[in-house]
Amino acid sequence: MATKVISEIESFSPLVHFKIGVLTLLTSLSILFFLKNLSTPNDFKFTSYFNYVEGLEVGSDVVIAGIVVGEITEILLKDGKILVNGSIKKEYPIPSDSIASIRSNGIFGKKSLLIEPGFDDMFERSSYVFINTKDSYSIDMFLRYLNKTNE
Repeated sequence: MATKVISEIESFSPLVHFKIGVLTLLTSLSILFFLKNLSTPNDFKFTSYFNYVEGLEVGSDVVIAGIVVGEITEILLKDGKILVNGSIKKEYPIPSDSIASIRSNGIFGKKSLLIEPGFDDMFERSSYVFINTKDSYSIDMFLRYLNKTNE
């Protein structure tokens, strides 16, 4: 019986085996693509505007009370301000009067976007614009400021 199956498989040309393999691979990839894109998103998008974001970069963490809840997805210059887009996981409720600020871990640490929760109702939209923001200033900028005041 096994020899009969093997002889049947060997009767097909290598091109047929190749076509079956490619078809199987494409089908598997398309199923994975559709499953990934059809699932409900588990995060919401936010936008915030800053004057100065030195050290913040795409992929930086979004943090609430020391817990990483999202990441920065885009940083653009728009109308003289710096537009920061990102995403936050939906399981973390954010009050609508929260403040977005840029902070660093230590003096020279990596920058992240810190959300200081407010006391208002939680927003329930799929996207949000932080109206209240605080810029981050580097040590270098602070030292230049001190140097100007000493002159």
